[in-house]
Amino acid sequence: MKKISYGIFILLATLCGMFGACSEFEPTGYTEIPDLQKVSNLRADIDGYVVNLSWSLPAADGVEGVLLITNGNSSNPTRLEGSVTFYSVEGQPMEEEYLYTVKVLYNGGYVSEGVSVTATIPYIELANVTDLEASVSGRTVTLNWTLPDEEGITAVKVFRADEADAAVVLEASATSCEMKGQPMDQELTYTVALVYDEYYTSKGTSVQVTVPYITPKMGYLMTAATIQQLPDDDERAAAAWFMEQENAELIQPSQLADLDADIYPVLWIEIDRVGLPLGWENLPAEITSDETIAALRQYSANGGSLYLSNMATQLTVPLGFVPSTMPPTTYGNGEGGTGTDVWTINPYLGWDFRNGSDQGFYDRTSHPVYEGLTMEDPNNYGYNSLPLIGPGQREDHNCLWDCNIYGKGNYPDVIRNFEVTTNALVLATWGHVRDHCVAGLVEFYANAEHGRCIANGFAAYEWNQNSGTNPYQHNIEQLTMNILDYLK
Repeated sequence: MKKISYGIFILLATLCGMFGACSEFEPTGYTEIPDLQKVSNLRADIDGYVVNLSWSLPAADGVEGVLLITNGNSSNPTRLEGSVTFYSVEGQPMEEEYLYTVKVLYNGGYVSEGVSVTATIPYIELANVTDLEASVSGRTVTLNWTLPDEEGITAVKVFRADEADAAVVLEASATSCEMKGQPMDQELTYTVALVYDEYYTSKGTSVQVTVPYITPKMGYLMTAATIQQLPDDDERAAAAWFMEQENAELIQPSQLADLDADIYPVLWIEIDRVGLPLGWENLPAEITSDETIAALRQYSANGGSLYLSNMATQLTVPLGFVPSTMPPTTYGNGEGGTGTDVWTINPYLGWDFRNGSDQGFYDRTSHPVYEGLTMEDPNNYGYNSLPLIGPGQREDHNCLWDCNIYGKGNYPDVIRNFEVTTNALVLATWGHVRDHCVAGLVEFYANAEHGRCIANGFAAYEWNQNSGTNPYQHNIEQLTMNILDYLK
C-alpha cells in the first residue's frame, strides 16, 4: 500500500477544507482518506447467537480506534476507542446476511477506507412452551403453560392474535398470565412466545378461546356532585353529551374502589379548565388524592380502560403509563383567542418522509378511532387531516408530548422512540406538522400492571366553542364515541 506521512495527510485535509468540499466527506462528520492504512485480518465468527468480529490494527501513528459500520449505515457508526481489535455483536436476526465494515479512526476525525466482512447467523429452532391452556372468568382470560428445559430464556411474551407489538412481557420464569378486559363474543387467539438472549423470539404456542358477551357500561369520572356544578363549560358540555349515550353512567371518586372492570370496561376522565397550572398534582383534588389514584390504578390493573382527555393526559404519570420523566410538557391554560383557520389533527405522521427517508412515515387512518370520520384539508396543507374546531374563539389548551425532547434513540425518528419507550402507538400530531413533532393522541397498550389507555391532549378537542356553534362538533363527538367503543 502506498503510504504518506501523517503530517502531509493533515495538510491535504486542511487544504481540502479551504478550497472546497471534499468528496470523501461523510455525513457522520468523519473524513475518509484513501491513503491511510486500513485494518487487516478482519473475521466474523459465529458463536450461537453472537457474531464475534476481530481484526488487526495497522502500526501507524495517530490511531485512535475504529469505526464499525453495519449494513452500510455510515450515519450511525459504532465508535470503538483505543487499540481494540475485537467486538461482539448481539441481536443480529437469524438467516439474514449482515455486512460489517471496519474503518481505522485517526486523530482529528479522519478515517481509512473500510474493510468489510459478512456474517449470517444460521436458523436455530427455539423451543416453545407446552401444555398451553386457557380459561375464562367474566372478561378475564387466564393462560397457563409449561416452560421448556432450556437455557437462555430471558422473557415471556403473551399477545392476542397478530398484536405482537402490544405483547405483555413477563419475567423468564412466568408460567401463567391473566389477560383482563378482553373482547367479547368472538373467538380469540392467544400466543405465548419465549424470548432467548433478549433478542430472539420463538414462534410461539397458541390457543383459542371465546369470552361470553356481557353488556358493557361506560363511566365518566366526576369532580363535582352534578354536571351543573362542574366548573368549566367544556367539562359540562362533555359530561352532558356523555349522558345522552347508551349505558353511560356518572361515577363519583368514592365509587372507584368497587368499580367492576368487567361491567364498566371504560372510564373517561375529562379536565379542561382556564388557569389550571401545569403538573398532574395540580389537577382537581378529587382525582389526585392518594385514595383516588390507588383506586384508578387498581381499576386499570383489573383490565379497565381509561380515556384521558385534555389536561387529564397528565394522569398518565401517576397511573404508570409513562415514566415520571416523560409527562406532557406542551401545555396551555389561557383564555385563548380568536382565529380564522381550522384546528385539525394529523394521523399521517412524518408526511414529508412518505416517499423514502431514514425517518418513518406512519399512516394511522385505519385505526378504529377514525372510523366514520372524513379527513379534509380546510387549511390547504396539501394533505387531509381531521378538523375538530372551526374559526372563532378557541382556548389554546394543549396538554401533550413534545417528542423531540427525548430524541430518536436507536430508532428511525422521535415518534418511534416515544412509542417503544412508552409501549404506545401515536395516533395523531398537530394538523400542520409534517414531521414528528408532537404526540397528541396516543394509545398506551396494556401490560402486566395496567390496562389500556388513550390520551387526547389536543387544544382542538374543545367541547364548547365560546363564540358559537362549532361546525366540526360532529367530529369531536364521533371521535369520542369511537375511542370509548374501542376501549370497551
